[in-house]
Amino acid sequence: MLFIHCNEMTINHLVLIGGGHTNVLLMRKWLMYPKLMPEIPISIISRDTQLVYSAMFPSVISKAISLDESLIDIRSLAKKSRVAFIKGEVINIDFKLKKIFLKNRPSICYSKLVLNYGSQTKISGEFEDLVNNQTAFPIKPFFKAYELIKNEDEHDSETEQSFVIVGSGLAAIEIVFALRKRWKKRSLKILCKLNKVNDKILKTFYKSNIEVVGKLPVDYGKILLCTGNSSPYWVQKYNSELDSKGRFFTDQKLRLKNFFGTFATGDCAVIKTSKRPSSGIFAVKVLNILATNIQKEIKGESLKKWSPQKFGLQIVNSYPRKLPKAFAFYGDFVIGPSFLIWYLKNKIDEGFIKKFRILDSNMSQKVNEGGMEECRGCAAKIPQSILNKSLRSAQLENFATSPEDSVEIYKNNQDIILQSVDGFPALISDPWLNAKITVLHACSDLWACGVKLSSAQALISLPKVGKDFQSFLFSHCLKGIKTTVEEQGGKLIGGHTFESRSLVDQPYSLGIDISLTVQGVLKNGAKPWLKSGMKKGDIILMSRPLGVGIFFAAQMQNINLKDSSEEIMRNLVTSQQPLIDKIYLLQDKFGETFINAATDVTGYGFIGHLKEMIDSSNLLRKDNKLKPIRVLLDLFAFKAYPGVFDLIHKGIKSSLFESNKEIFDQIIAEKRNDRIIAFSKKNKVNSESFKEKISLLLDPQTCGPLLICCAPKYEKFLKDEWYKVGEVIN
Repeated sequence: MLFIHCNEMTINHLVLIGGGHTNVLLMRKWLMYPKLMPEIPISIISRDTQLVYSAMFPSVISKAISLDESLIDIRSLAKKSRVAFIKGEVINIDFKLKKIFLKNRPSICYSKLVLNYGSQTKISGEFEDLVNNQTAFPIKPFFKAYELIKNEDEHDSETEQSFVIVGSGLAAIEIVFALRKRWKKRSLKILCKLNKVNDKILKTFYKSNIEVVGKLPVDYGKILLCTGNSSPYWVQKYNSELDSKGRFFTDQKLRLKNFFGTFATGDCAVIKTSKRPSSGIFAVKVLNILATNIQKEIKGESLKKWSPQKFGLQIVNSYPRKLPKAFAFYGDFVIGPSFLIWYLKNKIDEGFIKKFRILDSNMSQKVNEGGMEECRGCAAKIPQSILNKSLRSAQLENFATSPEDSVEIYKNNQDIILQSVDGFPALISDPWLNAKITVLHACSDLWACGVKLSSAQALISLPKVGKDFQSFLFSHCLKGIKTTVEEQGGKLIGGHTFESRSLVDQPYSLGIDISLTVQGVLKNGAKPWLKSGMKKGDIILMSRPLGVGIFFAAQMQNINLKDSSEEIMRNLVTSQQPLIDKIYLLQDKFGETFINAATDVTGYGFIGHLKEMIDSSNLLRKDNKLKPIRVLLDLFAFKAYPGVFDLIHKGIKSSLFESNKEIFDQIIAEKRNDRIIAFSKKNKVNSESFKEKISLLLDPQTCGPLLICCAPKYEKFLKDEWYKVGEVIN
């Protein structure tokens, strides 16, 4: 069928812009009180997957708490709240056309909008060059600032050049106190306006050995800018709608006056008739009115007004060396430093973050009671035992005994066309990004045969939702598929769609199923890589770490894995075609064939797909009257994504794990000398550690590593992108 382009202008779609405090609280409220959640599709667009609770960030800097203790997982919260999560950076919004423009991805249309994107650090002209040459850096975004601060830890010495903090506000004051707690010896200077800093603060600076300066000193190391907030660049063109701090003016109902259907809260907005300073307390205070007004706006009912208090209580930690103390600010009044004030702040901060930690424990209880939903992506594969039994029952024995990743569909004297089909239920709720991941996963079957994508056809199942939103989902799937296919050098040549008859809940984008038929061409007489070519003496190399299935199982429990999340999501959208291209370049250079056998590690885990290679190779060797081969693995060689072994230790596993374990149990049930997979004798581990490492090898992978077998002499040419995990023996 033909793919029909849709008009998204009439789409019924509530979009939250930014992962700010109000938006995460709003999603939590919908989760706790579902009746308050609007009955239309909802998405949140956020540059980051994790929110740093800003009130706790100085404590992170001081080392009083870890970064993880201050984080809220926006992606997991959105998933539990039935809100689609879209990782993206807004570069513009056309409020008249109701269209959001994002960096490096298609625009998104909306009917209602909530702005809570926070702010960025204001950088004045005198510091622009210093920022450009990386001598100075802004406090926002927090993640980047924290990494830069950690890099300065090695310079905590009296002989080092001064570290300078610039700013006269409470943020700068608390940060410099936190840095003094972190660095006991290094010279710290705060460049501020004396008339804006309370005398009690100045006295505490002196006691804490923090020097106050009125201008940038001649001798300094790095500079941290805490110089107030400014709006993102795309906002600044709406100057007439903004106050002097770059915040959108709203009415008392929290709506932008001149842009129908748009709400704004937090640091990016201020009520025109009730101007107030920025304060995190308003994110909490405004929540009930915002949630109510969003629902009333959608239903066409009268909205409620909100009148914020003129001042909010602000508490600043002073981080003394012994008993913790803090200052309290309310308007022009300053109290402290006092232990009781610190105790109050600590309780407030712990109470806020606890709102989200309780959700985590509730989710964990659900998992323990067996209530967790089944895993997605390639972990939704039919168990191998059922697959092979069904193939044999259907008299398709050769597919069970000698499976290949791609099959030959055409051949002449020079060219071979190979084809494969792959797909799965939506792995993530972002329809465009999910489509890209699905394409790359399907291409993996071609790469495993040494083939580059040339063309593709798509089969897309869409949930039964309103026609306008269905059209939105469809068009974003197509854009993701088309872009990714073309990036791989191929062409989308057709496809088919159908509407699911299964009931689907929000986010509706998780009701999408995508499968692709992919074709690739081998030219100039080249032969495809097969699973069945393993030879005695070969080494086994792998291209990526393992643990994708475990990671997504953990996501269902709202377990924060920031470092792992970034690396996994980066790999999910990274092509492995360059690895194949490099092998062909090396083969042309040396006039030799490097690869004897290959596959990709996907749903059945490393053990399951390695077993397919061994069984296929031994079947071919039997026909040629050769001795069967076995594989010797080095358990310590396998790489896992950061934090995955910690998850395994906690019992986190994919829903396909148990059926994959049956494959390993069958291997282990054989007599030791008859087992097709053995482990190096140098791998001396206790039984518990052995089980954890095997759990990694049984984990289903989406966009997983490629696995190749080659002669040992080629390892030195491939070791930059591949790592050795074992060898082929008799």
